[in-house]
Amino acid sequence: MKRLIIYLAGLFIMAFGVSASIVSNLGVSPIDTIPYVTSEILKIDMGICTTVIFTCYVLLQILLLGRQFPKRNILQIVVSAVSGGFISITNRLAAVILPEASGYGMQLFYVVLSMALLGFGIFLYVETDIMSLPAEGVAQALAIRTKRPMSTMKIFFDWSVVAVSAILSICFLKEFRGIREGTLIAAFGVGLFIKLYTRCFQKPLQRFLGKEIHSAQPDPEISQPD
Repeated sequence: MKRLIIYLAGLFIMAFGVSASIVSNLGVSPIDTIPYVTSEILKIDMGICTTVIFTCYVLLQILLLGRQFPKRNILQIVVSAVSGGFISITNRLAAVILPEASGYGMQLFYVVLSMALLGFGIFLYVETDIMSLPAEGVAQALAIRTKRPMSTMKIFFDWSVVAVSAILSICFLKEFRGIREGTLIAAFGVGLFIKLYTRCFQKPLQRFLGKEIHSAQPDPEISQPD
């Protein structure tokens, strides 16, 4: 029960980090670009788009791995729905409690706040060792198929997502949306926050969880949000 509570708390904090990046108007983290751009194109809730896109990532894993696909990973569809629901909630919360960014300095503050929240949420959910997010699952599947390091495939997948988002944005919106300097900053900054939280809070968190898990320090290249 402790692990589940911490896992859900991590997903919720990550969702609020996504919402903070939207308020910044300087771009969202790489893995969130497709849901954001899709929501802008279709004019529907980003949480719904997140659920659908993340579910597609689960199907992509099945296509990549075939019989090697871990059956338990089908539960990532449930995680996708939870993540999407949390983003719907936090987007509404952010609109109420976060003042509109009135200048570039305020925008950068929201980018840093977003990275801090995303990093902490990722740290929490990774430490519980319950279920990876679908985007990380795709990176793992690519690593298995190509026999290349997981970290390399995570970088490749993240920036492939950004490229697809950029194409969709230009084709349908005639401009870049959700992809700006904040996207590049988040690509590297979130990992630094994960390292900081791991150094400061990993042992206390493991004690709280009763040492039921065995987790190494997460690689920031492979742990950034889904």
